[in-house]
Amino acid sequence: MPNASPNSSEIKAAFQEWDQSATINNFKVACYLGLVLMPAGFVLDYFVYPNYLPAFLKLRLLCALLIAGFLTLLPTGFAKKNYRFLGVALAMLPSFFISLMIYMVPNGASSPYYAGLNLVVLVVGFVMHWTFFESLVAVILVVGMYVFACMANPNGLGHNIGAFFNNIYFLGLTGIIVVTGRFFHSKIRFREFAFRYQLDKSRKELEETNHKLVELDKLKSRFFANVSHELRTPLTLLLSPLESLIHQYQDRLDPAARETLLTMRANGMRLLKLINDLL
Repeated sequence: MPNASPNSSEIKAAFQEWDQSATINNFKVACYLGLVLMPAGFVLDYFVYPNYLPAFLKLRLLCALLIAGFLTLLPTGFAKKNYRFLGVALAMLPSFFISLMIYMVPNGASSPYYAGLNLVVLVVGFVMHWTFFESLVAVILVVGMYVFACMANPNGLGHNIGAFFNNIYFLGLTGIIVVTGRFFHSKIRFREFAFRYQLDKSRKELEETNHKLVELDKLKSRFFANVSHELRTPLTLLLSPLESLIHQYQDRLDPAARETLLTMRANGMRLLKLINDLL
């Protein structure tokens, strides 16, 4: 198999398969965080907005319920096919409910709950395996939800205009940092995967080559064993009786016959030495 370049379709297809699995696993982590953190915000509601405690608790539990439903959806084929879209949808669940809480309170624009949207953006950057485009869309949607919640608030911006722009500034700044980080991180992830893929591929090719060498060595060993058996053993069986003839009948043999036998023995021994040297 020829070596693949870092930009080859082979590596891109392998990266897509790996990224799908890794991203869905990260979605599970994000779901678990949402299942814990959204209901846990009830403690914050108790101190910040005690008058809205029952309503906010219902919203938090509903959000956790939807996240649980999302979690059950992840192992399905639909999730694997549309995991990019579902990732953005997952981030929008807590964003929507936090924005709804900001809309409901009188001081919506100056509500400290905008920090919850900042946390969502940070989760987008550090937990999700998202591309630059997906991160950009998620950040725009989160900021858009906050703006809409503040604008649609029954009390309007009122005297909270300063807090509104302050919150928008920090949300936008966090979003820019996250999106920029995802841009470079996505490139680094692909490059690292390409190098790791090529390394694994080279290792497998080396293992296959070593396996072939081992098989070749076994064939060589069998070949020399056959040579030893087919050549040396019959030759030894010829030399042994010849040696017996020379020693047993040396006094009764005429010089010519004895010389012939000695010549045969010398040539046989020479041939045996050549075979041994070969082996």
